Amino acid sequence: MTVFKYFLKIALKNKWIIIMYISIFFVMTLLNSTDAMKREETFVETRLNIGIIDKSNSELSSSLKDYLKQKNNIVDSREDEEYIKEQIFLEIADAVIIIPEDFDKRVINKEEAVLIYKDDRKPESIQIENQINKYLAFANITYANGQFTLDDVKEALNEGTEVRVLSNKGESENSRISTWFRYYYNFTGYVILAVYIAIIGIVMSDFRDEKIDNRRKISSKRFLEFNREIYLGQLTLATAVTSIFIIASILLMGRYFGDIYYTKYLVNLIVFSFSILCLTFLINNITRNKQIITTLSTVISLGTSFISGVMVPQELLGEKVLLVAKFFPVYYFVKINDAVINSLSEVRFELFMQVLFAVAFLLLGLMFSKKAQRA
Repeated sequence: MTVFKYFLKIALKNKWIIIMYISIFFVMTLLNSTDAMKREETFVETRLNIGIIDKSNSELSSSLKDYLKQKNNIVDSREDEEYIKEQIFLEIADAVIIIPEDFDKRVINKEEAVLIYKDDRKPESIQIENQINKYLAFANITYANGQFTLDDVKEALNEGTEVRVLSNKGESENSRISTWFRYYYNFTGYVILAVYIAIIGIVMSDFRDEKIDNRRKISSKRFLEFNREIYLGQLTLATAVTSIFIIASILLMGRYFGDIYYTKYLVNLIVFSFSILCLTFLINNITRNKQIITTLSTVISLGTSFISGVMVPQELLGEKVLLVAKFFPVYYFVKINDAVINSLSEVRFELFMQVLFAVAFLLLGLMFSKKAQRA
């Protein structure tokens, strides 16, 4: 077990870097989960910055524009897809609506009536879709004898309703607790990605010093035995990191375990950690450069977290974004955390997919490692 011991020795040599990484991300995880729990208590409609391009210029489209102007701030835009995307990327506009020439006909036939470009990075941008759908639904109701009664639509939309919510305090508290665990473990997935790749990458870069590598090549230690000890060292280090977040959740919210299905979060995190550990093994066999590994740690963790539901809930992401996200284990990890289940059998497919990713990463890592040894 010489390789295994030497791996842990180098890890301890970099202990302050490891502690710094874990401390920073741990604080971020706590802040994110606590803030998320508060955010879900109330809903406040936000005035968005939107652009409207009206190619129809009908009475109905003008009425829709007036309604949207009451709810939002209007910014200038033009019918150029690249220009619109640039406006949204630079956060000049939260959404841009294009009203086609046959707008009235589309509304009457209950077809998709407008083209909407919106900023998927902002959950509140979904409001614009709700506002348009609401207006068109009311307009359709008033359509008769070949025309819309737009005065009735305006009157209906301007009507206010006093709502008194009678909620059970116990149910509300359970919802807040579930929200905390969901966001805590979702964000922990982002941390696992970033920390595993960065920390284990640092250790592996030192471990694979040129002199050490040359000594390994002329040693009698077999290829599979060497990799087994390396992976055992990585597994030990990863277990220590993951345990910190599990123990923290127990210390902070352990008294509420009876109110949630905690086994779901625990098993999901363990399976996900194994999958990311295999991904880390693959990356470390592709490159030894610390700067490249650190860059990959940031890009992969942030990129997959944004498209998979860690930063923005999956229900607010577009279909194309989620389609891409399905090619990463983070998507299935978040899907399990967000699911309301009574048994792990209900999420067996998502768990299986994470294990499948782990096997694929591990086999690819071994392939690159063998190629490097032959070279």
